Amino acid sequence: MESIKISAPAKINLHLQITSRRSDGFHNIVSLFQMISLYDELEIGLSNTDSIGLTGSFNCSPENNLIYRAAEILKRNYGIREGVSINCRKNIPSGGGLGGGSSDAAATLTGLNLLFKLNISKQELSSYALELGSDVPFFLGSSTAVAQSRGEVLTPVESRDDLTLLLIETFINSSTEDAFNSLDLSRTAEELTENMIMDTFKERKPSNWPFFNTFTPNLFGKYPVFKDMVQLLNDNGSEFSNVTGTGSSVFGVFSNATQAEIACKSLKKLNIRVHKLKMLANRPRAVYN
Repeated sequence: MESIKISAPAKINLHLQITSRRSDGFHNIVSLFQMISLYDELEIGLSNTDSIGLTGSFNCSPENNLIYRAAEILKRNYGIREGVSINCRKNIPSGGGLGGGSSDAAATLTGLNLLFKLNISKQELSSYALELGSDVPFFLGSSTAVAQSRGEVLTPVESRDDLTLLLIETFINSSTEDAFNSLDLSRTAEELTENMIMDTFKERKPSNWPFFNTFTPNLFGKYPVFKDMVQLLNDNGSEFSNVTGTGSSVFGVFSNATQAEIACKSLKKLNIRVHKLKMLANRPRAVYN
């Protein structure tokens, strides 16, 4: 029986500025989204029932999972009567600020579109993605993008393949809701424009990037381990380090791959869970099994 295998990559926020609160309860952002080489692996196929079968290690019931909800949307809107079987092998840490659930949802939309030969346009698929979450549309497009509005207004950015990334899992259970509630938007820094982000990302060394994360000061105060991990990355040669999203992952960017490898080994000796990764230049393609 034909099935689709698809890799769902994680992402980091190289820059994340919260600019204002919206009347709909969401927040306006200016961010630089970057896919990275850490993946969940999904296999999507037909089943002998008319239902959605979902297996994997999740922190919620299948019916509340974004993968299940993505499949529901397409079955409902396209009158799909056949059942689908979806298995997800999780590698992206849950609650790590890495967009794993959103990426899984986008991969499900992509996989089902191919499996059932629905020929859904990218624009329509993105509208379904936005129903599932503000950053889900990103995972349908360019591997690097400036995100604005809720995160769904995306401008592709030329990717860089000359940089290596170290990603640290802190295992801190940081609350996104608390992080937003703690923001004082009256004291936000000057907003980086789309062109400024695109130009500096492409042309400057990471050590000269003006990027920041609005949440970082409060996170450093509430969870000192974040500050400690950023300092540790810097001490080991990282040229740009920060928390991604509202935590709990911390990343460091290296221009020198050899230095990144040395730093990775040093951190592992301290029993720190660290991954040596690349910034993706292209979104992974689905593969027929």
